[in-house]
Amino acid sequence: MEKIDIIEGLLYIAGDIGLTEEQLIMHVPITKQQLYNEVENYEKPHLSISRHDQRYFLKTTAGMEKYIDRILQDKPKNKLSQAALEVLSIIAYNQPASRAMIEELRGVQSDGPISTLMNKNLILKKNLENERAAHFVTGETFLQVFGLKSLEDLPTQDDIKEQEEIDLFFNNLKEEEHDK
Repeated sequence: MEKIDIIEGLLYIAGDIGLTEEQLIMHVPITKQQLYNEVENYEKPHLSISRHDQRYFLKTTAGMEKYIDRILQDKPKNKLSQAALEVLSIIAYNQPASRAMIEELRGVQSDGPISTLMNKNLILKKNLENERAAHFVTGETFLQVFGLKSLEDLPTQDDIKEQEEIDLFFNNLKEEEHDK
């Protein structure tokens, strides 16, 4: 069996959790450089191997999207509430973030959204040395769900402001066309 076949099988079984580089090296007779080369040269018609932070994932390509969407339409939608998105963004940009910090920034209690995000593995509890309060950080699932390789890929304040200005421009343009 080829090394890439073993990697593919292990990533398939790992599913949404993926596997770390260390796990793959430990379970496949392979060096770090060989792993990089195998992943770089991986070619299957409707599968790809991607890396987010230090984890590898087996994913389907865009060509499979319409077939996957059909299956997923049978499942209930699993969207995050506005409150959960607010809490998630506070944690993502301020991690590690304490519950007190989150609630101070939001102005309301945040137990529900924090619980939801933890249940979805988007955030994790982190205990800091010499601190009694638990803090929260984003997890690997957060990076994967939002298509980020690392936290450095999060949009900056300037990126967000620029996008808001673009959105405002096009909204005003649509309103002008509607008024005609």
